Amino acid sequence: MKTFIYDKKPNISELWDDCIYELIYDSKKYVAEVEHLFKDFGVNKKSKIIDVSVGSGFPALELTKKGYSIDCMDISEDAIKVFNKKANEFDVNLECKKLSWLEMPKYYKKDNYDFLFCRGNSFIYASGGWDSEVKLDRKIALKNYEKTLKTFYDSMKSGGWIYIDKFKDNEKDCKKLVGQVKIKNKIYDWYLYRNTIKKIKKREAKMLLIDKSGKEIPLVEFTTYLLTLKELIQLMGKVGFKDIKKVNFKSEVEFDILIANK
Repeated sequence: MKTFIYDKKPNISELWDDCIYELIYDSKKYVAEVEHLFKDFGVNKKSKIIDVSVGSGFPALELTKKGYSIDCMDISEDAIKVFNKKANEFDVNLECKKLSWLEMPKYYKKDNYDFLFCRGNSFIYASGGWDSEVKLDRKIALKNYEKTLKTFYDSMKSGGWIYIDKFKDNEKDCKKLVGQVKIKNKIYDWYLYRNTIKKIKKREAKMLLIDKSGKEIPLVEFTTYLLTLKELIQLMGKVGFKDIKKVNFKSEVEFDILIANK
């Protein structure tokens, strides 16, 4: 079992970065599959690319290191702090703007990008959900998704491509031991809980630490609308995307990927 060592209680962005590199992805294989996708869709090192949910920097930092031109944004200050640290480690000069998706038109031109990433299961939070106390309404959630997709669409060049992913429709509820966390000299078990309430179209997830006495230390808890792949495809078509197709990466086991053209 992998043990992750921290000086103090980690935030979600630090945990997610460790998950990416240690537990979820083979980064070299994933980046190779992205580059193969780029080749298929005519994206090259002169193309304008944006990652609208860059988080701690994967795979934007790896792609920048290879010579691609990528604009980066995220809404989380914690994520941007980790991103900046990782950019220094990668020795790349790359800035991450702190923006929400609906703020994009204020900072980025219309018809600007050849390729847009919205990955890491980020898009589902456009529903308006995050906090566990949020009451999710299907009509409002779908409207929020549509507005966000329209913002993405408007930022892209005609003929540009979007990469967007989400949790798999057949995702199982779980209580999963991810690994162990060592904070100073104390060891905790690190758990992921995931629960879907299909009757009210709600998806809940949380991470927590449990010490040897059984005491739980919450790390993060979030709630969102239970968006299906069919609903996402319909919404993408509604705002104008075409040639919407599901693609499979051998290195992507957590999420379903959709690619679409403007």
